Amino acid sequence: MNSIEIRSLLQADPDVFIHYTDETGLRTILQEGLIRPNRKGHVYFTQEPFSQPDAHMNLFLAQPTHEGRGSHILVVRLDPGIRIMKTSDLYEFRIQDTLKLHQNEVLYAGKNPFGL
Repeated sequence: MNSIEIRSLLQADPDVFIHYTDETGLRTILQEGLIRPNRKGHVYFTQEPFSQPDAHMNLFLAQPTHEGRGSHILVVRLDPGIRIMKTSDLYEFRIQDTLKLHQNEVLYAGKNPFGL
């Protein structure tokens, strides 16, 4: 799936979201079949197609601890039963607790195609 196809899905389907991560994070997600929450108990998503540098700036606030994140993405169509909440951040949504991939539709998992 390329960036144009992902953008089309994001525009056409309100249940499609992107989870930005790095290569190691994506590998772990796919091996475990889970997106585990952060220390605050949240898993974050967006519907914005950012390049890696833009994701690092806009989502990870250019924090050195998050260097490299945004290099890989997971595009999912969330099950309509998933309670996803808009955060106070302009771009982010979140769910509480672990997201099980088998309960949702993974549309793309790989290198971030935006900005290529």
